[in-house]
Amino acid sequence: MRKLWFVLIAFLVATPAAADAQRSKSKSKRPGTRVVHVTRSDDGCCRGNRFSLEPYAGAMKDAYDISPDGEDTGYLVGFRVGYLLSNRARLLGNLAYSETDNVASTGSTPGSFIYDNTWVFTTAGAEFDVVPGRTSASLGLQGGAAWRRVDVDGLVGTPDDPIAGNGSFSASEVIIPSLMLRHRLSGRATIMGGVQDNIFDFLEGPAKHSLAAVAGISFR
Repeated sequence: MRKLWFVLIAFLVATPAAADAQRSKSKSKRPGTRVVHVTRSDDGCCRGNRFSLEPYAGAMKDAYDISPDGEDTGYLVGFRVGYLLSNRARLLGNLAYSETDNVASTGSTPGSFIYDNTWVFTTAGAEFDVVPGRTSASLGLQGGAAWRRVDVDGLVGTPDDPIAGNGSFSASEVIIPSLMLRHRLSGRATIMGGVQDNIFDFLEGPAKHSLAAVAGISFR
């Protein structure tokens, strides 16, 4: 009888210990659980390289064209460097070149010179996407210097008047408000197009406005 009590007590003690050991062994075989945090960007525009290179071209109405021929539009080409501050804001540096033909004539008889305007723009500013997304609309503002040179492009007859200008550039202040539309083709390429107003002599006055339409592509 005493042996039976010993066997019963040993069984009651051993059974919970065996059960605990079996549970511990099962947990050790179970694979560990990892928590992965995923950071999501809605448009993916600001991951990696924040710089962009933006060649563009278009046409500009020359406010300094005083020729009576009624043709006051020249071509405009430029190159911008952008730096993304956020998904919606970017800094800009701009270098542009424009040329307008037959902007003025001097004298009437027996002939006259034909002049062209050559422009070089050096500006900097910023843009902000007022309508964000893959297809976006942005407002921009740049300021800087506009360098103008008057060149002789030809003559009519035998002019009596001396040639105007000295062949060198003269600078004036310029601000350029703009409205641009952009459509992102991929993470590295975006097409763009819009309008801008080149406002000359806004400090000294009277201000002169040269509207321009441009289109280009942005690479990152």
